[in-house]
Amino acid sequence: MMHLAANGALVGCTKNIASTSSITELRCNSSALPPRMTRSARVRVIANGGSPGGMARSAANAASAVLEVSTAVRMKGIEAPDGDSSFVALDQERRGLVDTEGLPLVYDKELIQKYWLSQGSALQQRWTEFLGYSVPYLTRVAGMMITGGVDELNKNDEVLARDARIIFEKLGPTYIKMGQMMSVRPDVLPPAALKELSILQDSVKPFDTQVAIAQIESELGRPLGEVFSEISEAPVAAASLAQVYRAVLKDSGEVVAVKVQRPNVLSTVSKDLYVLRRAAEVYQGLIERFAPQQRTDYVALLNEWAVGFYTELDFVNEAQNQQRLKDLVQVEGVYIPEVYHNLTTRRLLVTEWIDGIKLSECDEDEIRELTALGQECFLVQLLQVGFFHSDPHPGNLMKMYDQSKGRIALLDFGLVATIKQDEIDTIVNSIVHLANKDYTSLVDDFIQLKILPADCDRQLVEPLMDKALSPYVKGGGAKKYE
Repeated sequence: MMHLAANGALVGCTKNIASTSSITELRCNSSALPPRMTRSARVRVIANGGSPGGMARSAANAASAVLEVSTAVRMKGIEAPDGDSSFVALDQERRGLVDTEGLPLVYDKELIQKYWLSQGSALQQRWTEFLGYSVPYLTRVAGMMITGGVDELNKNDEVLARDARIIFEKLGPTYIKMGQMMSVRPDVLPPAALKELSILQDSVKPFDTQVAIAQIESELGRPLGEVFSEISEAPVAAASLAQVYRAVLKDSGEVVAVKVQRPNVLSTVSKDLYVLRRAAEVYQGLIERFAPQQRTDYVALLNEWAVGFYTELDFVNEAQNQQRLKDLVQVEGVYIPEVYHNLTTRRLLVTEWIDGIKLSECDEDEIRELTALGQECFLVQLLQVGFFHSDPHPGNLMKMYDQSKGRIALLDFGLVATIKQDEIDTIVNSIVHLANKDYTSLVDDFIQLKILPADCDRQLVEPLMDKALSPYVKGGGAKKYE
């Protein structure tokens, strides 16, 4: 405790992208791909009646497909993710305002585009860097789709997930955050991929404490010693966007959590969101071409995530979310920490320190008991208030050591969503229909909530709902389904 006085290379491709104005300048050398196959990969090809030469043709076809889809995406022009239909809770009073860099405080597609149009080739340089890692990966994915369709992807899901995780780590905070988000989406990815991507939850390295202190002092507008009497020498937690220190307020002696943003992360994130929007469209095009039965809208998924991710970088908005939930959600046994608004800025958040242990690290009996309490808390948010914490992973639910204020504490309010009363009503109806196993009505509810498309095949969907959801209705949940 400190006491205070007052160019990634393209695999199998020639790298003709120094002045890349389009992906069409990539010239893939498919003959270079088969020699890079491992011995076991060659054995599998021959065992399946194929040959390295056949793989060369598949690789060439895959590269051609990636190129064709990418060119079609490029012709549409580059733009930021759309946030018009987002559920993310935004600070409407500060909409249209920009920070010292010129980027909007609240997510605004047009203002972000205006900023990056004035920054010369910065976007293209990041896109080029992204291509260096992603083109070989997407070519492999397309090759698997050509040779074996979705089944081939499923057979290789562990290897693909591992390679994706490594790419995310190399590309930095935005991609690590995306991988973390995907690691808790069993509706999108298979179990093997979820397991691999979960590694990203603990893979973020902290930035230098001296840099953090300089950032804190800059945000406070005064020396650290004027505000805090103590601050931890190292961060107690580090994430892709920020890291947290334990400190003591000089005036009151209260112990607080000081969350400070990584330097320059907003410009990096806003730039990466452009790149990911284009990449999502490329991936969507490949899925629609080779696996049309896969109905996931990856562009829409990216849009919603992008708005939420950008919003998490506004700590004033996070403080307001935390205060609003503290005022609205009164569930006995659940505690939401105090916020120190006078010490909070867009890049700095100061809140009450909570001593405790992650819910996931408690013993099984405690987890079972406290989970019921957490469920009540989130159902109140979702079905009564319509304003709810949207990132309830184990690190954000803590069993409190001092239970005079509550048994569990809810932390991290950077991502909070809102829904309208008619949506709340439909969700309640869907719960009733699920409990009664009325899957015909449940399909109607899911269409109204836009979980299912209006043209879904009911004769196919309803039996699948029965198979997938009935175990949860009976009790035992996922364990029985397995």
